[in-house]
Amino acid sequence: MEDLLKSSIVAGLIFSAFQKFGPQAVYTFPDCMEEKDIEKSQDRDDGILRLCQRDYIQISIKNLSLLIGDKAYSEEEDLEDLEYFAILPYPDFKVTSLTYFHFLKTTYKKKPLGTSFSICVDENKRSFLYNNINQLKELVTNFFKKLDREIADKFKPREEVEPYFKDLMLDLIKLEKKPYAPTTSQRKMKILFAGLDDSGKTSFLLAVDRKYSKLIGLKPTRGVNVNSIEALGATIFLWDLGGQISSRQKYLNKSQIYLYEADLLFFFIDIKNKKRFEEAFDYLQKILAILEGFEQETPVVYVLSKGDSDIVETDEIKENIKDISSKLVEISSGLVPEFFVTSIFSIFTVLRAFSSGISKLSPNRELINLNLKKFSIEIGVSLTLMLSVDGLVLADYYSKKEITQGKSPESGLFIPENGNLRDIFEITAPQFAILYKIFSKFRALQEDEALFKISNSIILFKKTQISDYPMFILFLMDREEKKDKINLLLPDFLDRTRDLLLRYIS
Repeated sequence: MEDLLKSSIVAGLIFSAFQKFGPQAVYTFPDCMEEKDIEKSQDRDDGILRLCQRDYIQISIKNLSLLIGDKAYSEEEDLEDLEYFAILPYPDFKVTSLTYFHFLKTTYKKKPLGTSFSICVDENKRSFLYNNINQLKELVTNFFKKLDREIADKFKPREEVEPYFKDLMLDLIKLEKKPYAPTTSQRKMKILFAGLDDSGKTSFLLAVDRKYSKLIGLKPTRGVNVNSIEALGATIFLWDLGGQISSRQKYLNKSQIYLYEADLLFFFIDIKNKKRFEEAFDYLQKILAILEGFEQETPVVYVLSKGDSDIVETDEIKENIKDISSKLVEISSGLVPEFFVTSIFSIFTVLRAFSSGISKLSPNRELINLNLKKFSIEIGVSLTLMLSVDGLVLADYYSKKEITQGKSPESGLFIPENGNLRDIFEITAPQFAILYKIFSKFRALQEDEALFKISNSIILFKKTQISDYPMFILFLMDREEKKDKINLLLPDFLDRTRDLLLRYIS
């Protein structure tokens, strides 16, 4: 096994489980060393982990605390169906991992065991994990379909399960050797903005960039306009695909150039232009078929553009939105598609759609949400949002009891009659973030928190810091007294999720 590791970018494999005495490193490759021998091994330049049992347990504790936390799961949760991936750094050991979290069903425990499995690489080569994450996820999930059956009765000796880990290493080495598996130092991602001509793509991008002056006399995109931004620790290339029919045919014919390796697709439909809906759906289905042929799991966010406030509540536009959503469900094979009604005259609707898409580019989002959910339930708040300083929603929690319309008898929270509380909270949250930035700049706020009272509800708005990165957290609660519990528990939550968040926003 060590020979395989020496020939690979992979520095080590660590499988941990939450057992009787807490998190334990069950299977480690390479095997653990004696502490006294580690210093002697520092001169070896073979690229593999040289750790003692204490080091492996330290990694196990860090990993499983993100899955298990301090609180037990509720009886209602189906733990066997819970699984997460995350990119985690271990700076003490100069490696970064792609870590898979899931619960193992055993024959000897009533409840499934929380487990984690880390594929570790040198921290300077972590882009390999990002650039190949979909292929890596598939390899790992297939690996555990076999391993879980093998260890369901008991954790077998290392030598009995080693062949499974060797097979996985051989698959990882094959992936490394493929030409599309780069190990460059800079992570790169590709976002497509597609739709018919005059569907609002370029206006959307300019609204995100708040370059409103450029909207005047805006000309349609001819061909492809490619820009880049630095976010999520990566260079993200934004491909604005012009929507004229000649251009659309070119993208489809030369899909290896335009559609291949897309990490995210925003597809735009003008909700006012009903006569072109079928044309838009036809184009969409052709794009999705090509992506499927590439075996790309490219997330899609649908932007229903031009939903300006003066028309969005009219019967005609409501019917158009209903027709679009029904067709998208059909195209998505019954899955619930994610779509947003946006208007360039409401920057917050645009930010909401954009942040939802951007968040899908981070493998850490789901695990951050899991920890945010536990934290919010422990405090007893109804909604929690984590925001960047620019107002992008990084993570969110919503109590299912509180996001329906009307007044909740359990909490007394007031929900406006003409809207879903979740929608209203998401749309207004970025406004608080931007206002807070303005006030802080002029020192109008002396503290890093503020309270807003809305009917029987209270919004607590807090500014916090993760390393050198400022961010905001908003809480919706029914009693001001809960602020004390938030202040008490927030430091631990931020400390536990710090590395997840840093890999997400830095």
